[in-house]
Amino acid sequence: MKQPNQYVKPSTHYTAIVDDGNPFPSGSIRFNTADVRVETETATDVSVYVEALTEALDDYLNGVEWRQAAIENTPCEFRPAGSEATGQQIITMADRSVTFDPRKNWDNQTISKGEVLAGSVIFTEPTDTALVISKRFTILDHNLMAGFTEGSMHQTGEKLLRDIEHDAAGKIAGILSSAPSTESVSATKPTGKPVEIAEDLIDILTMNINQTVGSSLSDFVVLLPVSLLAVLERAAQRAGVEDIESLIGASVQPYSGTDYGLFLLPKLFTSLSYREGANGDIWKIQATRNGAHQCWDVEIMTVVDIVANGKVKVKLTVDGLQTQTVAFPMITNIKLT
Repeated sequence: MKQPNQYVKPSTHYTAIVDDGNPFPSGSIRFNTADVRVETETATDVSVYVEALTEALDDYLNGVEWRQAAIENTPCEFRPAGSEATGQQIITMADRSVTFDPRKNWDNQTISKGEVLAGSVIFTEPTDTALVISKRFTILDHNLMAGFTEGSMHQTGEKLLRDIEHDAAGKIAGILSSAPSTESVSATKPTGKPVEIAEDLIDILTMNINQTVGSSLSDFVVLLPVSLLAVLERAAQRAGVEDIESLIGASVQPYSGTDYGLFLLPKLFTSLSYREGANGDIWKIQATRNGAHQCWDVEIMTVVDIVANGKVKVKLTVDGLQTQTVAFPMITNIKLT
């Protein structure tokens, strides 16, 4: 039993001044004898949130799991710091004619079209434009003063990763749309129910396979606008298959931003070359305190080269003694009109 005037050790758990309308408020003053933040208020500390979020992003983006996911989504490589992007030399699977800028041979004939025979070697080079992937966002102190949970942090991280993936893919689509080795074709945009649209899209993709670098849709990654994602997912559900990849028969990578159409990226060629830093990390996650605005600025960035310029030698003379290296159409860009 509490005795009158008994001393009570200050605690972090109770009370403050009580104001019951009396002109002379009564109560006890709250004293803290320990570090309150660590013990009881961690879930309202913005610095704790930022630290946990950036560490989780760093662990994933610079871990084995992300590299495996990246390889599944797009043909890519991860190269050591200071090294150049790796070009490939691949044998063509089928004959095809290639149109190029007019060249003159020794007989003073102007040649603008040449045959590339099956068995010819295609080699790839990086495009003139490298891509800097940078996602910057701000975490304001007052947005987290009410606290946060593990679940909300997990949702935030998932949303950030999805936005980075789709935004970066959109920038890549923009570079590929004007790359010399990208061949553009047009097709009528499908309409109707999701199942009907999906079937028409599969037909369009199948009819535009580049047989020199692949023989079926499974040999390609389909880069498509994110607006088609929900349609294809619904069609997959109606068809009773697990996902879009199972429906189409090819890997799928959605992109956001400007609609450049659909792209067929051959899996036999590396399309993306990620640069590792001196410490072996591909992604750099940086958190900076912005005192002027009472917030944290977080930036996630990396640099990637687009290895998508295909080259091949064509004969300018019948005897084959004079050859010329020209751009080879390797990636198909299907524009829906």
